[in-house]
Amino acid sequence: MNGKTHISTYVLIFLLLVLVLRLAMPYAVQWYINETLSQSTRYDGRVGDVDIMLWRGAYSLEHVVLYKSNGEVDRPFVNVDYIEFTLAWSQLIKGAAVGKVKVETPEINFVDGGTDAASQSGKNENWLSIADQLFPLRIDELTVKNGRVNFSNPNTTPAIDISLHDIEVVLTNLVNSDALSDTRIATAKVTGQTATQGTLQINAKLNPATSSPTFDIDIKAENVGLVNFKNVLDTYAPFDLEAGTLTLAAEIASDDGKVKGYVKPILHNVEVFSWKGDIERDDDGFFQGSVEAISALITELFENQSKDQIATRIPIKGDLSSPEMQSWEAFKAILKNAFVQAFKGDIEKSIELNQLNKTEDQTIPASVNER
Repeated sequence: MNGKTHISTYVLIFLLLVLVLRLAMPYAVQWYINETLSQSTRYDGRVGDVDIMLWRGAYSLEHVVLYKSNGEVDRPFVNVDYIEFTLAWSQLIKGAAVGKVKVETPEINFVDGGTDAASQSGKNENWLSIADQLFPLRIDELTVKNGRVNFSNPNTTPAIDISLHDIEVVLTNLVNSDALSDTRIATAKVTGQTATQGTLQINAKLNPATSSPTFDIDIKAENVGLVNFKNVLDTYAPFDLEAGTLTLAAEIASDDGKVKGYVKPILHNVEVFSWKGDIERDDDGFFQGSVEAISALITELFENQSKDQIATRIPIKGDLSSPEMQSWEAFKAILKNAFVQAFKGDIEKSIELNQLNKTEDQTIPASVNER
């Protein structure tokens, strides 16, 4: 056997080894991910198909599931149809190993089962560590398509089962590097649909470079049908809401450990008490019916009659760890809405971070101002 034959044999063996490794790689990655997802103390996980796309610097997962390991919750905590992790080649050229994550049709199920064993909320688990092991690169962009968050309580009659669905999320510039972007400000946009009626929209800016949380969040909910949450209110509130819709606007900003903002809820066409609904159908009894009748009377008293709405504006300020809700200001706002001028359910743009672009190594102090 001559030298050329030896070289050809070695090349063939090398190519076969590469082929075997390439074929085995998805199964090895699948085993690693299943082991990683099961690191939680109270949750187990598994993944379906794994696809490796070397030419793109990407890999994808299908049918990712996390579930309560004790078997007492019949819904998975997390169920995702598709996740794709991709290396950002354009940023790699700049010397940064960062990536993008795309998540399609994720679902999260929170359950109040009456006991800790029969409930699931995912708290007190090190999910960030697990995420880092699944994708060790820093994530610069995250997108979520067609997401859903459910809350259920199977012990009520009828059972509570509500959701925020059709959730779309876009998070950008999360790496927060001057080398990768002309700004250090990360942005977030979230939209969704509430139950069978209503929309939710969140717009946020944050500066991850600061030592204390620095963010500016606007929240807007419109035309949320309260009757869709009747079972929740019956269980967790002392009265029924037979009809009505909710509009909510909120601005919250934080810098240098301080927080300032407001929450402005507006209830339209609210019906708290209904003889047919509460006495005849629900059989609430004298005491419960009296409480709800009094609630209805108070509601009517503080309602703006021309707009048929009850509203307030609750200021928030103080330390980020324990912000204060200003109750007296909120009560005065109820009176203003009822007897002076009806509130509008818009974002006021009255809370802003003047120094959001300042980083922690600059001496100019950041502040939260209200115009």
